[in-house]
Amino acid sequence: MSLDVAEAAPPRAPSRQAEATRGALVAAGLEAFAEHGFEAASVRDITAKAAVNQGAITYHFGGKEGLYRAVLEAVRDKVSAQPLLDPAGVADHPPPELLRRYFRQMLAPLAEGPEDRRHLRVFAWEQLRPTPVGASLAAEKPFPPALLAGSIVRRLRPGLAEAEVAVAVAWMVGQAVTFLRDADYWARPPFGVQLDAASLDGIVAILSRLCLGGLAPAVHLTEI
Repeated sequence: MSLDVAEAAPPRAPSRQAEATRGALVAAGLEAFAEHGFEAASVRDITAKAAVNQGAITYHFGGKEGLYRAVLEAVRDKVSAQPLLDPAGVADHPPPELLRRYFRQMLAPLAEGPEDRRHLRVFAWEQLRPTPVGASLAAEKPFPPALLAGSIVRRLRPGLAEAEVAVAVAWMVGQAVTFLRDADYWARPPFGVQLDAASLDGIVAILSRLCLGGLAPAVHLTEI
């Protein structure tokens, strides 16, 4: 005796139009979240920029939080795409070169146009005003700059308790993200810091020297 069991239909691949709509929403969300952060970003502005109706965010992402998660995932993937340094290679460089590579990687968007900096501005906002969405995503797979900073801190200050490592990582990441998030502020008087390709090497050198002094006081600053 045989029983006929109805097979579940395989999930249908999203249509080209659906993929295009999702892509437009992620691009518009990236722009809005980079400019305003998660809380202040307007769903109305995002859907208007993507040229879709307001229900599209709910349909494709389940709501604003779902769209924000998709944007954070896109940011994470972009940051991971072309690393100058990865956690596995932290032991391969002396401390000065290690920090230079880290800050060069973090601040590379300063040498690009404003549109190319948006992904790290989203990360900067998440550091400034953490969200449950960001915390959930980080618990699943930590954001690359934080992982990398943690590896560097443990290399330069072995034996630190994890709570101290966390504080050091937050401090170290913060040295870079302020320039990505607040570039216009630092460019105005009285600071007048030019944040572009020509100034990148100088900023990297200063940040590396300061962080080396804070994280590895036994190393002479003149080594940078």
